[in-house]
Amino acid sequence: MKIQVLFGSASDERVFGPLCHSLEKFGEVKMEVASAHRHPDRVREIVTTCGADVFVAGAGLAAHLPGVVASLTTKPVFGVAVNGAFAGLDSFLSIVQMPKGVPVMAVTEENYKHISDLLLRWKNLPEDKIYLHWNRSLESYSPIQRSLEDIQKDSGAEVQWCSHTDEKCLGEIVSPWELPKVVGLNLFLCEKEQITSSNLALDFFAKARHSGAWVGANNIGNFVLQWKKLSEMRKSAWN
Repeated sequence: MKIQVLFGSASDERVFGPLCHSLEKFGEVKMEVASAHRHPDRVREIVTTCGADVFVAGAGLAAHLPGVVASLTTKPVFGVAVNGAFAGLDSFLSIVQMPKGVPVMAVTEENYKHISDLLLRWKNLPEDKIYLHWNRSLESYSPIQRSLEDIQKDSGAEVQWCSHTDEKCLGEIVSPWELPKVVGLNLFLCEKEQITSSNLALDFFAKARHSGAWVGANNIGNFVLQWKKLSEMRKSAWN
């Protein structure tokens, strides 16, 4: 497996140094500092020519780098929200709230080790089923009901509930009233009316700091697309 790591600033070495070390067990890891704003041509050149199976891009503040990388490749992209202003809230929201069709798996700085854990577990995920954990006592909560139907329809795969300790678990559907139990590809769901609240953004960030790699709130389309990208990665990088 080839992994390309990109960070926006050399000052982020406290993050990308140990991150790269944690990824070396998977194969070839290349790291370069290139800013989406200061070195856009270099970012494009790296992404389009490096031949990586997966990308990890990290940045703070406006944190456009992970999204720019995702716009230039069909491969999976992790985005690391580097702490800076507002304890990393600004960078996390910039990374996680990507438009439909351009998913990024956002992790907080303190959870960079989750990337290695996830790649190791996802290596053996089944291709015809999506195993997810959700709070079964909240199954009547309408966003969860709709999301399960939409995920199954859009993915073409059977969606099954699983324990948060199951090795087949892809990730978790998380509601506003709970913390995640799964270090996985996690989806934060709420009522459409709730998502207008800035307080909910703080709640989302708190969940992300707890664990997991996240796609945007209520963004079922990007969740499914990310699963498809991971499925393709397993075929090309590990088979």
